[in-house]
Formats: sequence, C-alpha cells, structure tokens
Amino acid sequence: MNKGGRPEKEIKRSNNKKVMLSDDEYKKLNELFEKSDYTNMNSMIRDILLNNQYRIITFDNDARIKKGILIEEVRRIGNNFNQLIKSFHQKKLDYFTRTEISYLIKNIDDIKQIYSKIEECIKNDGSKQATEI
Repeated sequence: MNKGGRPEKEIKRSNNKKVMLSDDEYKKLNELFEKSDYTNMNSMIRDILLNNQYRIITFDNDARIKKGILIEEVRRIGNNFNQLIKSFHQKKLDYFTRTEISYLIKNIDDIKQIYSKIEECIKNDGSKQATEI
C-alpha cells in the first residue's frame, strides 16, 4: 500500500525455470512454506536461491495475548482521553475543573504504565525470527 510519493518500480519477471521435485521434496517445500511468513511460494524460493535466506515465523501465544490486552488498554485510555479533550473544546473553557484534572492525571499515569509494559514486551519479543540457511 503506497502512501504517496514516487511509485515503487515494478520488477517484471519474464523468465522462468522449471524444477522437477520428488514427492518427498515437494512435501518438504510445502512444509517450509507453511512455516514461513512468505505470502507466496515464488518469493520464498527466490529468497532461498538468490539470497540464501529463509524467514520463519514462530508464535508465542502468551505474548500475543499480552499484546492484545495492551492494545485494548491503549484504545480504552485513548478513547477516554479523546472524550475529555472533546468535552473541553465543546465547553470552550480556558481551564480544567479539579475532576477533569484528576481524570487527566489518572489517564497519563495509565499511559505511562502501558508504555512501560509495551517496552517490556518489545524487549522480550520473540514472535518473529529470520534465519539463514
């Protein structure tokens, strides 16, 4: 998805090479593809042959669950913060009430806690690996 700017140069692939595989080799190739994070078989084969690289993806379900929870918390805090600011703009006030200030402080503390949790998850993130063959 291009967000603007100069369009990416399209690589036209007009040459092909036919490779014959045994049933076992074909099965192994399909298993490699299923374990990988490639979107198509051609990309995977080109990476293996031309770049000596093969990317696999491993999932840590606990990490995925924690990330999902963190994302939901961030969304909740963001929604609360946006509602508070919208209310502030609608009232056209030059100041916050004590209640609004305490609510803002609580939201900022929540954001700091979530940010530290996100940093911790990033440090411990092992969900995606690239390996060389």
